[in-house]
Amino acid sequence: MRLLALLLAFLLPVPAPLVTADIDSYLRGYQAANRIPGLAWAVVSRDGVLRQGAWGTTTQTPFLIGSVSKPFTATAVLRLAETGRIHLDDPVRAHLPWFRLADEAAAARITVRQLLTHTSGLAQWASRTDRFDNSRDGLARSVRDLSSVRPEHPPGAAHEYSDANYMVLGAMVEQVTGQPFSTYLHRAVLDPLGMRRVVTTPAEASALPPGHRYWFGHPRPFDAGYDTSGLPYGYLGADLESMTRFASAMLTDCPGCTGWADIGGGSRYGFGWRESRVDGVRAVWHAGATPGFFAHVVLAPEAGIGVVLLADVYSPLRDPALAAAAFDVLRLIRGGAPQPVGGAALLDATPYALAVVVVLLGVLLLRSRRKRRTATTVCWALTGLALAGAAAALPPVLGGDLGQALLWTPDLGWPISAVITLGGLVALVHLGGLARIRLRGVRDARSSGDARRRPGVEPSLRP
Repeated sequence: MRLLALLLAFLLPVPAPLVTADIDSYLRGYQAANRIPGLAWAVVSRDGVLRQGAWGTTTQTPFLIGSVSKPFTATAVLRLAETGRIHLDDPVRAHLPWFRLADEAAAARITVRQLLTHTSGLAQWASRTDRFDNSRDGLARSVRDLSSVRPEHPPGAAHEYSDANYMVLGAMVEQVTGQPFSTYLHRAVLDPLGMRRVVTTPAEASALPPGHRYWFGHPRPFDAGYDTSGLPYGYLGADLESMTRFASAMLTDCPGCTGWADIGGGSRYGFGWRESRVDGVRAVWHAGATPGFFAHVVLAPEAGIGVVLLADVYSPLRDPALAAAAFDVLRLIRGGAPQPVGGAALLDATPYALAVVVVLLGVLLLRSRRKRRTATTVCWALTGLALAGAAAALPPVLGGDLGQALLWTPDLGWPISAVITLGGLVALVHLGGLARIRLRGVRDARSSGDARRRPGVEPSLRP
């Protein structure tokens, strides 16, 4: 496989000189439209960098790369396979004996290959991520927590993307090598590629500048801290120079471009890479994010070209717009045109809509002491409950929970929290008012009844 890749590197044509004006202009507009404080990007070939830029940052500034960590983890696992220390179709328990799930039969059948391709059966949210656990056994502990998780599918039956798969792979690497995952990743992948400015530990993370989260459309600095337990699936960091070395190497010898699992829509997932087509061209790619950072690597192996993009801002609400750029740069390189991104207007408006609801609930709460009819009181109590319930249901609809919303999208998470709180208070106040109305009615009825039953009182006689 490696020999074939090297032969292809010599036989496939080298890309023609880039028309850089269109790329620069497009990315300047992209940075402005998305209010990205720091943007670093590069176009690479198998021989190295063809064109790069860094605006509001430098080519040597490290960024967290989110789920682009997964191709690195897959490469590290495949290095173990190349040396015969593991085999891809081995059960995970052959190398991680203490691996447990709520379904013991399923846990015993899951293979290394299934973890690499997200076909283990574990659900997308099988495990809590962003744990910010930097203890020595943090990664192992995150995998041990899966012991109460029941798989969503039988092993090998379906593809479902899950960070938990790569957590398990990281713990397996530690078990097999007897080293922290970060140490083996350096030795097997990062150091051989000459990736000098990388982040794999809290000490290395001290070089990270703050990322940014959006607050009603405007980026605000944010430093969530580092998460060693999340390194295998999303907390690797690197600067642009290091990422271009990785992208160029993957164009020559991409171990992820095998073992594909069909994920529908003409797309597949391999060993740490997605595959789809961009204007008819085969693209092997992965995007990723952490709270405050976004990264995207797109490779076009047959064209011998790749695109790397790093941004120091992120929100899941803006994911389609942020993820469009690397694909559009590939289109521009091949003489095409950027594609419009739609469907984000409603999500962008959601924080503002929630803020309006917060104000209305606040006004309603302030006016709730006024005496109202029973029907009106019931109506407002039900309205408060309905709004609180709808707000509580919004994070799961968007694919998370309230804690994740507060971490990733504070302009969504805090208004949701406020709506839940104020909606609940409005309901309680009006239900309390309704109870008072009922009690007053009971007291009035009793008073009327007592008056009807009480005999008249004669005036006292005085001598």
